[in-house]
Amino acid sequence: MSAAGSAAPAPTNEWDRNRLPVATGTDRIVTTLNELAGRRDGASWGVRELAEELGASRSTVNRTLQGLSDIGLATRDSNGNYAVGPRFRVLASRLLERHPLLGSARPTIDTLAQSCDATTILALYEPSSMRAFVAVAAVAPGPIRYDLSPGTVLPVHAGAAGRAILAQLGAESLSEVDLTSFTSETLTDRSALEAVLAQDRANGYTISVGQHFALAAGVAAPFRFGELLGAVSVTRPRYDTSDEDLRRFAPLVQDAARRLSALPMPTASDPAPRNVPRAHGVAAVESLCEAESSTALVRFERLVSALVAHPAGIESMSRPLGKRIGANPATAAKLLAAALKAGIAIMRDDRAMAGPRLLHWAAAVGSSVDLEAVIGGIAQALAAEIGETVGVTAFDHTTVCAEQTIVVPGTRPMHYGLATGVEVPLHAGAAGKAILAELPADTLDDLALTKYTERTVTNRAELSVELGQIRAKGWATGDGERIPDAFGVAAPYFVDGVVGGSVTVTIPRYRIPELDIDSVAAAVLRATREITRMLTV
Repeated sequence: MSAAGSAAPAPTNEWDRNRLPVATGTDRIVTTLNELAGRRDGASWGVRELAEELGASRSTVNRTLQGLSDIGLATRDSNGNYAVGPRFRVLASRLLERHPLLGSARPTIDTLAQSCDATTILALYEPSSMRAFVAVAAVAPGPIRYDLSPGTVLPVHAGAAGRAILAQLGAESLSEVDLTSFTSETLTDRSALEAVLAQDRANGYTISVGQHFALAAGVAAPFRFGELLGAVSVTRPRYDTSDEDLRRFAPLVQDAARRLSALPMPTASDPAPRNVPRAHGVAAVESLCEAESSTALVRFERLVSALVAHPAGIESMSRPLGKRIGANPATAAKLLAAALKAGIAIMRDDRAMAGPRLLHWAAAVGSSVDLEAVIGGIAQALAAEIGETVGVTAFDHTTVCAEQTIVVPGTRPMHYGLATGVEVPLHAGAAGKAILAELPADTLDDLALTKYTERTVTNRAELSVELGQIRAKGWATGDGERIPDAFGVAAPYFVDGVVGGSVTVTIPRYRIPELDIDSVAAAVLRATREITRMLTV
């Protein structure tokens, strides 16, 4: 038990044995991303360290990491080390939110944890590694607990969840399993384990006491969700859990497994997760994608994005798949075959869906996305390019309010100093108008048009005309409308086709005569298109 009162397993290197052999193309991309996602607590990898871990040359690993960094799947810190990138985190968060199993399992897992006063997990099987992993977890309150965080690798021959899965795989799979001994009670004799698995199948549940963690007792039941095999289990301190307790928990665990199996599977005819009210935001992403060279890394990222965006799966025929990811049919077929082999995708009928390895990465990376980490670097690059202060404004569709969330000071001796956490009016200033132009027309009717300076426009008809012009050209200007001595140039960014906020360059008004507004607007548009690409799936 740690000082925090957690009886948790010590970190192991099990994830490391969860790799594909290093090869060319997709295998190398998958292997590298696997190590980035599996690094505990988001720690970074040095190029030399990762090359040694992968058994590859430093130059090869360095090129792969640089390429992943260019598209946001990796990020490079000031020390030259690499970690999971902002685009990777966005995709992981969106997959956990949208996946029909992981996005809906939380109530069942939480209820079971409370009913059994136990740590409860949903584990999924990953065929490419012959291991399972924790996909969803609920940790019971109390001074002693088992902290099996999402992404934790589980053996299939030891512990309740793993054994419940192995019992469903059948005796023929047992010969492929590495029977590592974790405790003195771990079963490593194949014939003895086969007999126990047969009993597990007959019971419909598995009980394990001290076989994976010496001080743990647990009960698990298997389930299937489409092509995914998994188990739900509860784990408690061994000294505080009797055999009778475990038998009492078994029907509750089995009921939870049935509920997970019964969750609805989406179909291709289901509506998209979000309706796209206008094509402008999508066009911004498409124009950026067209400008990118269709490298193996870009095609891989597009395939992963498509799997995340479409829970019901994407077409697997070579021609439509190639059109979606920007590849010829033969290349698309090879990429899908590699993704299926690696567990990035699985097939259901004739459609490709997010596979267990992709779900494993998402569980390990987690659902939290720091928008400042995603957008901040783009804003800093823009401020360095223009030399003026850059502000990022986020828009909340529920409250219909905008707030400045990021400010990067300009590099010129005299520049505007802006503050974060400040509400930005939608009708006054470039930042707000760039957002308002992308909202439904009746939004303007409901706004209180406060007059901040003598230049603030409060006539609705006049504003409506200006908003149409902003929408047509894609960017807005504000001349002393909110801050008397400030001139701003702003453009909106989008999340899945819906306006998410804006990026603004703010300049002292006295410098307007020396300003090339079109050049500034072009730089702002490049920045917002990159932000849109990062945040859109």
